[in-house]
Amino acid sequence: KQWYQRRVRVNWMVEYLYKNNPRYRVERENVELLDIPFVQKILSKRPQAPLPLHLRLTKSEAATLIQAGVRGYMARQADQVQGFREKIKRKQAAATVIQSGWRGHKVRQRIADEDLNQRDVCNIYRMKSSLPDEEAEGEAAT
Repeated sequence: KQWYQRRVRVNWMVEYLYKNNPRYRVERENVELLDIPFVQKILSKRPQAPLPLHLRLTKSEAATLIQAGVRGYMARQADQVQGFREKIKRKQAAATVIQSGWRGHKVRQRIADEDLNQRDVCNIYRMKSSLPDEEAEGEAAT
């Protein structure tokens, strides 16, 4: 925590001194830390980790976040919401059963189609081999 606080103080001091330089006070009035050229150069070589949330937020912003979290938690614990969640879980389980049944059906159908295709090929070879020798020779000559 001290490291973050020291970095915040140094950053503040750099920005303050850059803005309040008597020679350039008017030109640098609205400049922020990340817009200072030498700071950009330093950060391009050695980027800093972002500050933790508790150092970036004001007290009122932090209080708002905490209140939103607590209210959300309390709303999720309400009986109506719990019942709704159970209903969603049951529907998801039913959908999973239906999907797995459908996928199994499609796989079995594909396997059956592949078996039929292989049988047809085998029957064609059997039919050609069952032809009399003279007819087979005649077909081979043409």
